[in-house]
Amino acid sequence: MLKYSDLISGLKQGKLLPVYLFFGQEEFLVQEAVDLIIAKVVEPGGGDFNFNTVYCRDTPASEIVNLCQTLPFMSAKRLVIAKDIDALRSGDLDELLPYLNDPSPSTCLVLISHQERYEKKPVVSAVDAQGAVTRFYSLLDREVPPWIEGKAKGLGLTIERDAALYLLQTIGNDLQKLLNELEKIAIYSKGKRTITYEDTKAVAGDFREYSSFDLAAAVGGKSREKAFQMLTKLLQEGEAPVGLLGSIAWNFRRLLQAKSRQQSGISLDEAIKGLRPPVIFHQTAQFKAQLNSYSLDELRRVFDVMLDTDRALKSSGLPGKLILERMILELCGT
Repeated sequence: MLKYSDLISGLKQGKLLPVYLFFGQEEFLVQEAVDLIIAKVVEPGGGDFNFNTVYCRDTPASEIVNLCQTLPFMSAKRLVIAKDIDALRSGDLDELLPYLNDPSPSTCLVLISHQERYEKKPVVSAVDAQGAVTRFYSLLDREVPPWIEGKAKGLGLTIERDAALYLLQTIGNDLQKLLNELEKIAIYSKGKRTITYEDTKAVAGDFREYSSFDLAAAVGGKSREKAFQMLTKLLQEGEAPVGLLGSIAWNFRRLLQAKSRQQSGISLDEAIKGLRPPVIFHQTAQFKAQLNSYSLDELRRVFDVMLDTDRALKSSGLPGKLILERMILELCGT
C-alpha cells in the first residue's frame, strides 16, 4: 500500500507506474492524483488517441485489456482510466487478472473505486506487486490546515495558521469547498503575499452569520440564550441536527482533553497548546473562559447528556430542534 503523500511526491518527480488502484471516498484527492497522471502521460495536443476513460458498469474486462494492450500512437505512453471497478463481475476479474500480473510497459492503467474499502484481494495483490495501491481517506481535522497551507503555496501565497484554522471551522473538511473559498480569498487579498485571519474572516465569514462552531462555543460558555438564537438560525439555514451535535461534541472533547492535561499538573496555556488542531489564537480567551466554566467531572457528565441526545435524534421521532434545545438547557445549567 502506497501512502497518498508518497504517491503524489512520486508523480511530481515523474515516477509513473504501469498500474494503479485508487479506492476511498475522498473523491477530490482521487481526482487530483488522476489529473497529475494525465499531465504526465497525455502530451499536449495529443488528443484522445492515447487516452481512454471507461466505466466498468458498461465495459467488459476484455475491452479494458484490449485498450491497455494497444500500442500508443506517436507517444511513449497511453493512459486507460477504469472507473467503478467494483461493478466488474467475478468473470471479468478473472479476465483482467492476467493483465494486472503482467501489465504493458507502454500503458498506465488506473483502476478507481469510490468505496471505503476494496476487498478483491487478488486484484489488490496483483496491482501492489506491479504498481501501487492507494487508499484515499477524508483528511482528519489536524491534517486540514497543512493541506490548506499547501494549496495557498500553490497559489503563490502563504496563509497564517489561524486563517487556515478559521476555514476549517467555518467550512469543515470538504476539500472542494475549501479550495473554492481559498481562491476567493486570494482574489480578495490581491496584491498581498500573506492571507491573514482578518482576510479569511472578511470573506469566508460573509456567507453565514453563525457557524456550528459558534454554537459549540456558546454552549461551551453556558450562554443559553445566545445558543438558542444560533441554533434556530443554523437549522433555518439547513444544518442537520446530528451535524450540530457533532460540532458541540468536538468542542467538548477538546475542553475535556485540555482539562485532563491541566489536572495532571500542566499549566493552562501548555494544556491548550497541546491540542490538535490548535486553538485559533483569536479564540484562546474564549476557550479559556469555557474551560474555567467546568470541572473535570462536569465535563465527563456532559458526554452522558450528549449520548442521550444522539440516541434521541436517531430514534425518538421528536423534532431535532426540540431535542437540541433540551440538551442546551441541561448543558448550560451544568
